[in-house]
Amino acid sequence: MSDRDPARTLALHEHHLPIRRFGRRERLASWAGRHVDGVVFRALRALFVRQGMPMQTATELDRSLAMLRCYCDPDIVADPDRLMAPPAVLPPLREQWRRRVRGGSHAHLVFDTPYRPIHPLYAAEYRRYDNLDQVHLFAWQHDRPAPASILVTHGWGLGNKSVHELEFGLPWLFRRLGLDVYYYVAPFHWLRKPSRARFSGGLHPSPNLMRTNEAFVQTAMELRTIVGHILAHDAAPLGMMGSSLGGYTTALIASIDARLSFAAPILPPSSLADLFWEHGADDPVRRHAEAMGMTRERFRQAWALHSPMSHQPKVPWEGRMIVSAVGDALVGEHHVEPLWHHWDRPHRVRFAGGHILQVYRGEYLRELARMLVRLGVLTRSAGR
Repeated sequence: MSDRDPARTLALHEHHLPIRRFGRRERLASWAGRHVDGVVFRALRALFVRQGMPMQTATELDRSLAMLRCYCDPDIVADPDRLMAPPAVLPPLREQWRRRVRGGSHAHLVFDTPYRPIHPLYAAEYRRYDNLDQVHLFAWQHDRPAPASILVTHGWGLGNKSVHELEFGLPWLFRRLGLDVYYYVAPFHWLRKPSRARFSGGLHPSPNLMRTNEAFVQTAMELRTIVGHILAHDAAPLGMMGSSLGGYTTALIASIDARLSFAAPILPPSSLADLFWEHGADDPVRRHAEAMGMTRERFRQAWALHSPMSHQPKVPWEGRMIVSAVGDALVGEHHVEPLWHHWDRPHRVRFAGGHILQVYRGEYLRELARMLVRLGVLTRSAGR
């Protein structure tokens, strides 16, 4: 850290984990959020327990982990572009529709995914899924060049644009801050849910180690393709934001693509393997896995490629912001903390509420605006 200038060193101390006293309403919001998360957690846990483990014996587990070398070999993890690079030529965008909105237009764009399965075993499985080959991107674009663009992606199990327009304040980002806004639908979710899946996100992420790796490779390639399309449309600064699974994905792309100028992972697990491992405590799936020889370290290694903890962030330090919820019982603050330290302790926002019941989520949106003012992207009046 010897290359840090004095101003940045001072900022690091100022942005040590904020200690803030919450009022009665905020404490109540966090309490309510924690209890709602508890109900959701029990439902999700039942779903994963019902899925069970793809492997049944120690030999099958060892064979399965050996097949993951094509993703988690140290040389590949050290150079993620070997698997997750964007295509050399951008696939053409096609408009499903475009409508006028105040100040610009709103469009549903699609393009053919540049992703192709890596492992031949998964290639056979992938061919059985429909709705994955076409990427869906929703765009809010101004008539005049915007000062910046933001690419947003959603959490696990949802994906419906109407829900996330409200969650992320997309109209506010477009109209109040003046940003061009793009919303990406992840594989296996909403419009991209395969017919054989029981619900949106039911197949990814999951205890299936290979499919989860492949789906993150697909996600990374598609998002990096979108980055190329956005910058071709407007070369202004571009950032990313996402919540939960989308926060994890945001942190991943911010760690492998230097074209992003800012990134705001919201409620991001630092390690998806650690999150699954902790949430599996005392359930039969984890007990079965441990009996076969699975350990937390082997799990981390199996998913090392897509973990932001495996890579150094490429987004400038001043453009990093990490968000957590005080009452989050699904991705607790102790799961966010390692990423915050790994990212050199950038600006940290802690709001009152839970993972599902994000009562005071407006705080991180206002902090995002202030960060863009500090970066010189927005004027002070826009970020006020």
